[in-house]
Amino acid sequence: MRVALLWRGPSPATLLSLWRGPSPATLFAGVVAALIAVASAASATPLDPKGQDWEGYAQLVQMARDELGASHALTPTTLDYHKLDRTDGIVLVHPENALDVDELSAFMRAGGRVILLDDYGTGDALLARFGIRRVPLPQRPLAMLRGNPALAIAEGASAHATVRDVGRVVTNHATGLEHKALSPVLVVRGDGEPDVLVGVAGAVGQGRLMAIGDSSVLMNSMMRYPGNHSLAMSVIRYAIEDDVWGKRGGKLYVLANDFGQTGSYHGGSADQSALDDARRAFEEAVETLRHGGMPPLAAYLLALAVGLGVIVWTSVRAGRTHRSATPRFMRPVPGVAQGGVAGHAAVLAAPGTRRALALLEMKSALEEDLAMRLGLDRVPSAEELAAKAHAAGLLDAQQTQALVRVLGTLARVEMSLQTQLRAGGGGWPGGSGSAAGGRVRDADVFAIAARVRELREAVVVHSNQQP
Repeated sequence: MRVALLWRGPSPATLLSLWRGPSPATLFAGVVAALIAVASAASATPLDPKGQDWEGYAQLVQMARDELGASHALTPTTLDYHKLDRTDGIVLVHPENALDVDELSAFMRAGGRVILLDDYGTGDALLARFGIRRVPLPQRPLAMLRGNPALAIAEGASAHATVRDVGRVVTNHATGLEHKALSPVLVVRGDGEPDVLVGVAGAVGQGRLMAIGDSSVLMNSMMRYPGNHSLAMSVIRYAIEDDVWGKRGGKLYVLANDFGQTGSYHGGSADQSALDDARRAFEEAVETLRHGGMPPLAAYLLALAVGLGVIVWTSVRAGRTHRSATPRFMRPVPGVAQGGVAGHAAVLAAPGTRRALALLEMKSALEEDLAMRLGLDRVPSAEELAAKAHAAGLLDAQQTQALVRVLGTLARVEMSLQTQLRAGGGGWPGGSGSAAGGRVRDADVFAIAARVRELREAVVVHSNQQP
């Protein structure tokens, strides 16, 4: 059975004519604006100090401005160390670039204060500088939100001023921190497990460092919990409160995520600042590669360059002719590697051999020849040897004087070499001068060799003339 539904009211055209609200175009524009606002809110950067959405940090910044004044609570995108004063405080939330640990340390030693809220960012380098180590939280926290271990409840771990009036703090996927010498700030109790600190603080020179292993503990959505709200106010006051060395009242800088860094806290020159910026850029590039890997375009270009390099190298090597190598067993043995008289002569004649060695060889040959002809068991002094040779008729008076001069010159060369070796010369010494006491030249060797040859020939002649 079919039922017909009959409309008894005004027609649609009549209804549109009676509409007194905004026009359809105005309604459409409003819908578009609402959608854009929703999309903007949805695409906001997490932990953004200016973010008004649930995971932004705008409420913390507003609390700081209410407490310190709008001009004293700043949210720059770049941390300029040159502009910092020892009375300032810095809140670093989940840094993504490599932190300049040296500049932050210098800032704190001078009196500045740094609060690091980081669980899985690049704050490890700053923590490691002061011996702070990340550790996991208890797998079964004693208290947690909605039975979720990732939302463990932390509480004050000591009478530290930061948590004196703070109750229970809700964490969000936090990491524990371990350092036995620093003051405990927040702790997560374990159910049958050891308690783990989630916040520590300590003095650095005249300044302070506080580290909390949770970057989202103070974001907008967490401020609805009284403990987190109280912790936020305590952190703000801790960053700028007066110190034992005097009043502070400086500015509070809140930075998050991929903020930049520039300048030098110790007031270096322009060149030093440029070097610091270059060093930071390199460290940030290395940190980016370590965490996120190489960008796709850079990886593609690198692979392309490596491929082209392989092709070029292969082409060059493939077209190159190689000289045939003679087997070692067929190569001639160098003279200096041979034994006997030939090898000895090759060593003495080698370019790197000291020429004084050749003179000592001549001295030894001349003395041994005369001693053998005279029937002596040992070689006497030069004067005695010359006298015996003259007495035996092997040399005349003039030749005897020549023998004394030659042996005296060779003896002085030998003594000079021995003296320099004992002084630590480390091998046959160099130097300048003549063969009488310094470096021996080739001309000296030839001249003395000629005299030695004449004397030996004279000895042979006189020996043959004797009956």
